[in-house]
Amino acid sequence: MDNNVKNVWIHCRVIDRDSMELLNFQEHVLCELSYRCNFNIIGISKIVSIDNNNNRYQINAMNHAIRAQKVDAVLVYTRERISTDKNILDEFMMFCDMCHVKFVTYHQLKDALNL
Repeated sequence: MDNNVKNVWIHCRVIDRDSMELLNFQEHVLCELSYRCNFNIIGISKIVSIDNNNNRYQINAMNHAIRAQKVDAVLVYTRERISTDKNILDEFMMFCDMCHVKFVTYHQLKDALNL
């Protein structure tokens, strides 16, 4: 993993309340990998929603931290945890690029650690 990454935001999402154990699982594995990498976890957003819009309080808080340059990377279990809508996902990834923030999935980080 990039040595410039120190501060991370963890973002987790599931589509319905029946999947709360998956929401907690995402948080657990991403936090565990963050600790192994000695990352500072700046924030964690956990969303239960089937819709793909990113106008939720948790997304806005993450975006604000990114804009304020408090975040070096956003960690997600999969890219689709941001949104299954390709346009929304692409715009979020462009926003991260514009702010020089890495967008990292669980599998990318796990592979980088050779786990």
